[in-house]
Parts: sequence; structure tokens; C-alpha cells
Amino acid sequence: MINFDLDRYNKYLETDHIGKNIIYLKKVDSTNNFASQLIKSKKEKYESLDGTIVLAETQEKGRGRLERIWLSPSGGLWFTIILRTALKEKELPEVTLIAAYSVASVIYREYGINAIIKWPNDIYFRQSKLGGILTEVEKINDIVFLIIGIGINANLDVADIAPLIKESTSIKIISGKDIEREQLLSKILLDFERNYGYYARTKDFKTIFKKIEKILTYA
Repeated sequence: MINFDLDRYNKYLETDHIGKNIIYLKKVDSTNNFASQLIKSKKEKYESLDGTIVLAETQEKGRGRLERIWLSPSGGLWFTIILRTALKEKELPEVTLIAAYSVASVIYREYGINAIIKWPNDIYFRQSKLGGILTEVEKINDIVFLIIGIGINANLDVADIAPLIKESTSIKIISGKDIEREQLLSKILLDFERNYGYYARTKDFKTIFKKIEKILTYA
């Protein structure tokens, strides 16, 4: 499996802020865990963490909602966005849906895959899971950080997800070809930066939700 190409990723990246700083790891227990420990260890240098991405080729203890295990073999896109936020606690759950919408929108535009959001945090294609979001919060004194873990079954083969083949799929399986993970990540970050930025500035979730609900299912 070809490793993630940081130079190619940087050429694709069009964000103003998110993803400019990327921490690339071959293997980690969980990118969310790594991000949490990073925040706790930085002490006074919090500004440098805002917008940082933690990306791993594999996760040994990838986590989903309710501590469910998330298989994270080589070929997937496993990453965490770290954001210093001024959002109030009651406004934070919306960020998971905004992240999910950003992922689903890019997958549709780039690969023609009609991805949907399964409440509250999963990305599906038909009846099979394609990805998921795990948003957590880390507070240091009065500073609040969002830790937004995103896992996408990108270039996974049937053998990679064999234990969950009845429940999961990948972009490669659906499209029949490998995709450029570098381009996919850069486009997701750009969409997310725009959507999250709008929400953070205006607190207007209703406008965003009108778009989200078109591809949202509670089943």
C-alpha cells in the first residue's frame, strides 16, 4: 500500500488555516488519543495547535461512538482535526454533523457516490458504512479544544474489511479503483473549514441543516 504523500497533499491544500500543520504518523493507537495528549502537553503554546491535523496510516485502537472498535488498516483515511473553539458547550454537537456533511458532500462531488449521513455520526452508502466521525472535547482551564476524529474507508479492499463485510464498504470497492487520499483529505478540509467557519461566526445552524437534512437518515 502506498503511503500518504505529504508533498502532494500540500500542493492540493487550499484552506486558509485548517490542515496547514499536519502531524503524520505511520502507526498510532488512535489519532484522537494522540491529539488529546498533544493538547495536554503543550501548556502555553495552544495557538500553534489550532487547525492542526493528526494523520495516521493505521490505528491500532481506532474508536467509534460508544467506544466501538473501528478497524483502521493501511489504505484508509484516518485523521483528527484539532480546533480551539469559542463555541458554547450546547453548540458543540452540531460540529459532528457539519463534519459528516463535509465528508459526504466531497465524496459525492469527487466520486459520484451518493453518501448519506446516518444519525448522529456515520457516513453510509446504501446499507454499508463508509466512514464515521468522533468528536470529543478537551478543556484546559478556560480554553476549549474540539478533537474531531474522522475515519473514511478509502482504498480498502474486501479483504481489509472482511470481518465487517456485511456492514462496511469503501470508496475503492464502490468505484472499482484507488483514489488519491491526498486530494480527498484536502477537499474535505476545505469544505469543513468553510462550513465550520460559517457556523462559528454566525451560530446559524438552521441554514446548514437545511442542506444536511437532504442526506440525513435516522434509520
